[in-house]
Amino acid sequence: MIQFLLFTIGLVSVTILHAYELKNEYYFNNHTITSDLLFPEISKKFEILRIPEDKSLYRVDALIIAKTFELNGIAVDVSKTRYINFIKKSPVDFTPIKIQLESKLVEKYPDINIDEIIITPRGFLPSLPKNTKVYFDERFYLNSEGTLYIIDANGLRRYLDYNVHATLAVLHTSQSVVRKEKLNGFNTILKPIPFKTFKDAPLTQLPDKLSRYRSNLKANQPLTFRQIETMPLVLKNEKVIVEVKNDLVIVEFGAIAVQEGSLYDIITIQKSDGKRVKAKVIGENRVELL
Repeated sequence: MIQFLLFTIGLVSVTILHAYELKNEYYFNNHTITSDLLFPEISKKFEILRIPEDKSLYRVDALIIAKTFELNGIAVDVSKTRYINFIKKSPVDFTPIKIQLESKLVEKYPDINIDEIIITPRGFLPSLPKNTKVYFDERFYLNSEGTLYIIDANGLRRYLDYNVHATLAVLHTSQSVVRKEKLNGFNTILKPIPFKTFKDAPLTQLPDKLSRYRSNLKANQPLTFRQIETMPLVLKNEKVIVEVKNDLVIVEFGAIAVQEGSLYDIITIQKSDGKRVKAKVIGENRVELL
């Protein structure tokens, strides 16, 4: 009896392990839905259902689909799917949308290498309006997958999903770096990586303005704009030229910056006699006495 129970449990486990998992959506051309549309890897082909010719969207209880497969000796997992939507494939050339998406990405990343762009409408889309304009999420450039929309001939929003297969050369740390260390060609290296998901805009080249790291980073870490900052015009403990304006006369002398500061920041400086005074940053290593 125990052996029979163990055999039964084992058989159930194997069945669960080999159960095919249904998706929420399937796209069709032929209104007669067969098993290979849902699971192309199954060698046995049989009819699942017939969708009325006038329907471009058809919703079916997943249990009904699972029962059809079960009658043909195939286990199907419906634990994550309650209903299945069958959506008719749109007879649309999405090239105008792909061109706009590619143009937007190249504008953001001039050196991006795009292999393929896949556009999938949410629901049946019979056609594209003339001079189709595509609307993007403001942070679309951070993800290879996302959603965009167009306005159809009736003035309604039509949403479409996109998937971009591409590679992007991104700056990485070539060694461990510390906070406030200068960003340069000696501690960075350009590496091509798959264009997937970024938390912030990736650095694809050294910034025009001298910059530094905002925190300690390990080697071989991809860099984003959030991880760097522009170098202050005046650095702490560096020598500065101090301007003193008196009517039409400008007097200059040297001092030491007690604080760092960017343009127009008010910082403390220390004169040669040890006295500390306030000054305004007016240029690189140059301040104006207040």
